Amino acid sequence: MQLFSPPEIKVTPSRVIRGDKMTVRCDTRLDPLRGGTELHFAFYRDGRTVRGYDVSDTYRVRPAQLEDSGNYTCEVRTASNTVKKMSDGLYIQIYELFSPPKIKVTQSRVIEGDEMTVRCDTRLGSLRGGTELHFAFYRDGQTVWGYNVSDTYRVPSSQLGDSGNYTCEVRMASQTVRRMSDGIYIQIYELFSSPKIKVTPSRVIEGDEMTVRCDTRLDPLRGGTELYFAFYRDGRTVRGSNVSDTYRVPSSQLEDSGSYTCEVGTASGTVRKMSDEIYIQIYELFSPPEIKVTPSSVIEGDEMTVRCDTKRHPHRGGTKLHFAFYRDGRTVRGSNVSDTYRVPSSQLEDSGKYTCKVRTRSDTVRKMSDGLYIQIMQIHDYTVQNIIRLVISGFVLSAAVCFTYFHNKW
Repeated sequence: MQLFSPPEIKVTPSRVIRGDKMTVRCDTRLDPLRGGTELHFAFYRDGRTVRGYDVSDTYRVRPAQLEDSGNYTCEVRTASNTVKKMSDGLYIQIYELFSPPKIKVTQSRVIEGDEMTVRCDTRLGSLRGGTELHFAFYRDGQTVWGYNVSDTYRVPSSQLGDSGNYTCEVRMASQTVRRMSDGIYIQIYELFSSPKIKVTPSRVIEGDEMTVRCDTRLDPLRGGTELYFAFYRDGRTVRGSNVSDTYRVPSSQLEDSGSYTCEVGTASGTVRKMSDEIYIQIYELFSPPEIKVTPSSVIEGDEMTVRCDTKRHPHRGGTKLHFAFYRDGRTVRGSNVSDTYRVPSSQLEDSGKYTCKVRTRSDTVRKMSDGLYIQIMQIHDYTVQNIIRLVISGFVLSAAVCFTYFHNKW
């Protein structure tokens, strides 16, 4: 009589899917007359022990993984090891709950501002079609979208920074099964290149028409895209957003000097880029004028010459300038090409605060001098002045002679 029947491998559930709780039982029957005999059970997969001898006739796997697939056998023996029996083999296949996920992007070429859709594609096995799966997305190993029941990650307006190596991970709600996709590199292409400031002419002088251009290039596939341009000087807007890529200053002035930047953007504002700054220097066409008078001391009856002195830029030496003269704010000589105002015989009433104004013929550049007070002196005032000067000069000369004499004697 047999002490116990030859063991048989049985598995629950009959079809094991990755993530299931799998139970492998080593089934045998003791002789009724030996019901109290203690038996020990061991389990093997592909000839290797997966669980050593134990009084339990069951080997449990929680949760089952693909690597748990294999040819299972079990061995039964008495506690004294006097009787042992091995089962036949049973191949247990662990099936996938869902296929390996794959990253798919809807557009073959994604350009800045496009809505980008990235899908984590997988298929559930037919036996577990209702299983809830969760999806997560990563770019260069960093999470861009945490676990969610949606298999799709959307970027409403993609930017260059969205370029990278994308992967996705799928898992069961219970987290017992999870799988990572291979990576796919998604390149976001520029809708337009980073703008650059260009200025014409290369050297801008007061009064010149200055043209500042915001230069950029559109992607050939999006040549019809409408772009808007704005210009800034020292961080302040000098021309608001407009379809023209050019900012014009009809007659540039010194205060137009500064650090210029421009910004380019789409009509919707989903893509915008700022240029590097460029410093534009507006050079003087002519220096600020200065009043000069000849002679330095003017006496009644003298010819007085008042000159409006200025220097032209070396590159614009042939520029014609017009000069006007004022005394106490009133015009004494209107605009003329001569830089000199002459009074053939000056009188006391010619005394006053003189200024002059210089301008270009087109009047695009004009500059006013500081004031110079010119005093017309009477003849007797001049004589008194000369006497005082002679006395002072004599005193100074005498002091010098005395000093020399005593110095030599010493």
